[in-house]
Amino acid sequence: LFLPECSSPPQSSLSLLFLSVGSSAQKRQGGELQAPFAIMFPFLFLIFILVPSSPGAQIPNQDQTKEIPIATNGQLFPWDRMRLPKTISPLHYDLSLHPNLTTLDFTGVVRIDLDVHEDTSVVILHAKKMHISSALLLAPEGMRVLQVLEYPRSHQLALMSDLVLTKGRNYAVQLEFAANLSDSYHGFYKGSYRTSSGEVRVLASTQFEATFARGAFPCFDEPAFKANFTIRIIREPRHIAISNMPKVKTVELPGNLLQDHFDTTVKMSTYLVAYIVSDFLSVSKTTQHGVKISIYAVPDKINQTAFALDAAVKLLDFYDDYFDIPYPLPKQDLAAIPDFQSGAMENWGLTTYRETGLLFDPDKSSASDKLGITKVIAHELAHQWFGNLVTMEWWNDLWLNEGFAKFMEFVSLDITYPELQVDDFFLGKCFEAMEVDSLSSSHPVSTPVENPTQIQEMFDDVSYDKGACILNMLRDFLTPEAFEIGIIRYLKRFSYQNTVNSHLWESLTNICSSDNLDEGRMKHAEFCSKRKHSSGSSKWYSGDELDVKAIMDTWTLQEGFPLVTVEVKGREVRLSQERFLRTDNPSLTEGFLWQIPLTYMTSASSSVHRFLLKTKSDVLYLPEEVDWVKFNVNMSGYYMVHYGGEGWNSIISLLHHNHTALSGNDRASLIHNVFQLVGVEKVRLDTALELSLYLSKETEIMAVWQGFGELVPLYKLMEKRDMAELENQMKSFIVDLFRG
Repeated sequence: LFLPECSSPPQSSLSLLFLSVGSSAQKRQGGELQAPFAIMFPFLFLIFILVPSSPGAQIPNQDQTKEIPIATNGQLFPWDRMRLPKTISPLHYDLSLHPNLTTLDFTGVVRIDLDVHEDTSVVILHAKKMHISSALLLAPEGMRVLQVLEYPRSHQLALMSDLVLTKGRNYAVQLEFAANLSDSYHGFYKGSYRTSSGEVRVLASTQFEATFARGAFPCFDEPAFKANFTIRIIREPRHIAISNMPKVKTVELPGNLLQDHFDTTVKMSTYLVAYIVSDFLSVSKTTQHGVKISIYAVPDKINQTAFALDAAVKLLDFYDDYFDIPYPLPKQDLAAIPDFQSGAMENWGLTTYRETGLLFDPDKSSASDKLGITKVIAHELAHQWFGNLVTMEWWNDLWLNEGFAKFMEFVSLDITYPELQVDDFFLGKCFEAMEVDSLSSSHPVSTPVENPTQIQEMFDDVSYDKGACILNMLRDFLTPEAFEIGIIRYLKRFSYQNTVNSHLWESLTNICSSDNLDEGRMKHAEFCSKRKHSSGSSKWYSGDELDVKAIMDTWTLQEGFPLVTVEVKGREVRLSQERFLRTDNPSLTEGFLWQIPLTYMTSASSSVHRFLLKTKSDVLYLPEEVDWVKFNVNMSGYYMVHYGGEGWNSIISLLHHNHTALSGNDRASLIHNVFQLVGVEKVRLDTALELSLYLSKETEIMAVWQGFGELVPLYKLMEKRDMAELENQMKSFIVDLFRG
């Protein structure tokens, strides 16, 4: 699932601007522009930004007060938990549907082949707002009628049998059902659009993630219950039907109706099932690996699909090669849906999008639109491996799907579309994630959830953006080569299965001793061969001496992120860590400890050095004294840095005299970090403003963008508080700065 994004400037990090009236700013080089602010500083204590607390993902558990489950007919319902029992799992669904786009309802029949793990006489599965007209058990002994109990609170059905279903024997259940097409953009829902001539046309489409397949057909609607699906759809001749797999035949039915039969899917979770009935048209191309790519859109806009089609072909070929696992389906459809609430959805073989996420009009669309389209396609196609081929076991690890897909957006586009400069955009997403993660209402990347409300709350910046940023940090620390070997190992080992966090960390540990390393990947074999002959210190890169699970558990199982304070005394670098949190309650920062993959460079060496900070404080020793040290090189790590003592003075001096000694990302991160630290009273505002003076020489867009995003909100605060003199001084400062 792709979350819609906005392109507003980065928010100002200042939550508290306070300077003591009697204090004087320390004189530094470049301090000539401090004078205009000499009058301003004594008044800035008046400005206070209240950071609005955002609702966290922790929803009170609706099951905390246990009550006896009573079915709609008054009988005792035989199951009292939100999660389904593990006694039975589905093997195959045979699903026939007839959506009526005139009456806006649908009927269906589903046969589910069962795998019985324990003897039982009850089958518990999901259904929501659905009328079940018939329920049959297909057993070796013959066909039997099942009693149906409904428990709407948990969206569950209980199929009660007078025959015990015995472990190891073959059974199936068959249910006939009917329901209305949803009008909420979830489940099997109705959509509409207006043609260029003003005619309103109706379509039916699906959106099943996370827990909405149960509103379209009775099913085991949890990600771990993977199965194969054979789908048939009845339609009128004026419509087409598409689904996850190619159509194998069309059968004529009485009443001038047609039934499309689709090939059986690979083994997959229910939330990835998809089908659309519409009057869409399509255009197609074939990838280098023989996969047919088709873009579907309303007839009036089919001429806006060329860019997305080329992008999809290029990106699917890239992923085929990068993951070293062929895309397992014969086709990949991308459909532009006029009525679509989510940004996009990764249904296997039939990804769905907002029209704005797929259609590009050369006469009207912008370069920003092109970036947005490539990003969303890259995200959904990455899901065909991360999420579809290998799926999280439960929604608490949603980030394994979404964090990886978000991360792969940038890995793929950096190679396939280097002109889009996605590195800048990725840095901005990490800053946005930190903005959310610095609040007390944040939650761990991996968070226990049970009910649908809690599950839906997991689709947020923490799962997506923080997930991507911590993966980028790990990739940078292990090196891209080692990381790629590890994720290929992960995908191959767990294809068509479900995973938890630890499976990923195990795959990224001791990668060169893997017993299933594909020797056909020559660059990987060569990489591991070089590792065997390298010095001990370089083993940081391959993960051979790293406990990846121990490191990454500190990033996924606790909320927030660390602030690393650095103080240099001669050759000695003193390091300490604490949680960065916007709060007036210091106790909320206690009890947090991360294993932080630190990177740093110095005035004496432009090489990137690595150090794993495992404790609250530690000391590392430089080979010689230096003029400056910069931690978190390229802002690849998901942490902030505060330079104690004369540290900020050294950084400011460097920026004023030779700012290109640091990368554009490094400079943007320094602007971001220093203003964030002003907001929590770790750094004085005049320090942040003096650092920003170098921006008059800046040419990199991300650093300029970040500076603009920090300074303009400060000006607006003065404007709102009717502080005319300060407002004019700040306005002049900003104008002069960015005029260069």
